[in-house]
Amino acid sequence: MSPKRRPPVPEESAAPRASTPGGPAARSGAVSRNMTISLLGNAFPPLVALFSGPILAQALGVDGRGSVAAAIAPMALVVTVATFGVPEAVTWAIARSPGLARNAAGRGLLILALAGVLATAGILLAPPWLSGGDPGVQQLIIVASLAIVPNLLVGVLRGVASATNHWRLVTIERILTSSLRLAVLIPFWLTGTLTPLVATITVAGMPVVGAFVYIGHLRRLDPRALVVPREARVAGLLGYGGRIWVGSLSGILLSRVDQVLMTPLAGTYQLGLYVVAVSISELPLIIHHAVRDVTFVTDAADSVDARLSASARISTALSALAALFIGLTMLWWLPFLFGEDFRGSIPVAAVLLLAVVLLTPGSIAGSGLSARGRPGLRSLSLTIACAINIGLLVWLAPALGAMGAALATLAGSVIASNLNLVFLSRVFGIGFFQFYGVRRSDLQTLGRYARRAALRVRRRPA
Repeated sequence: MSPKRRPPVPEESAAPRASTPGGPAARSGAVSRNMTISLLGNAFPPLVALFSGPILAQALGVDGRGSVAAAIAPMALVVTVATFGVPEAVTWAIARSPGLARNAAGRGLLILALAGVLATAGILLAPPWLSGGDPGVQQLIIVASLAIVPNLLVGVLRGVASATNHWRLVTIERILTSSLRLAVLIPFWLTGTLTPLVATITVAGMPVVGAFVYIGHLRRLDPRALVVPREARVAGLLGYGGRIWVGSLSGILLSRVDQVLMTPLAGTYQLGLYVVAVSISELPLIIHHAVRDVTFVTDAADSVDARLSASARISTALSALAALFIGLTMLWWLPFLFGEDFRGSIPVAAVLLLAVVLLTPGSIAGSGLSARGRPGLRSLSLTIACAINIGLLVWLAPALGAMGAALATLAGSVIASNLNLVFLSRVFGIGFFQFYGVRRSDLQTLGRYARRAALRVRRRPA
């Protein structure tokens, strides 16, 4: 059966597609280079978390670590809710028409500045319920909420840099903010003055520093275009963003609502165990996020079915190997790093590692749906999975605590992943099973990637 032809979507007729210079080899080299840079940027925050996580755990204890997580989780959730998909819409519009970068960036920043003010006002009314009646946690939630607006604006700046293939800036931002967070926490830890308030301010506010990385790039963008297609206008950004926002919201709910609801459902102790397990399970996402981010931009500019499915297979295989290694070795290093009180996080982390691996192929497929102008389908799959996840969370968490939340996340991840694959197959004719397994061509691609990486290292001056 021949593949279905890609149906036209309204956004595609609004602006010319960006041409990609060079032949297939040049494009392949550029993609692999971008993925390498993105991989470094995605690797740094979780690796730094391996140091900052134990510092927070040992300095604050299980309950104190849970209090900080209870304060940060609503802020992280609201930052996603208040984006309305605008950063992704800005990235998509610029990837397709680079000359619209300044227009799209300006409108995106304006939209999210207004949304951030409203979101901050909204979260200030919610602490009594989110804190589970704990006055200390309530104060921490209010403090963390002050970082909402700056975090939203940084998301737009990161989207502009990604769309223009300035992945080095994205990597520098992530390295800078992660390093500064660790640099601030260590002195307080060594002097015995690290409190939940200090930790909350550091974790919530440090990403804001990343904005300074992008200021110079923003000034160098091409002048505003006189004729602006719909996708770079406010209505266009909100239109595309609204369709992808539902999926982004559902995705963050799928991965973060458990931390928001854990305190009222199971208490801060279980949340303390769970947040450590989550931080460990996110290590394989280093690979997955690098591939997903670059795939979205690349596929928006030049859609290639074989490249999309190969990216999913390779990403899944590498994530599975990383998850297996982490799962086997954490039996001894997790209690050593975080303390014996956190040994209960080990089985929870094992379930979450499995969830990450099973989510990977469908997540890459979801990036393909969004890049090809069908973000609503990705949103639909995530919405369905999120509803099931929340239902299972409310049912399982009171009885099973952190393990109940992990099982709910596993179920939601499997559902979201496979629905994305079904939608991509039905609309674009890419076979469902093309996203699973490992082909000989995948091994050859990895070999070429390794050779290019080794060559770049040898070419660098000593």
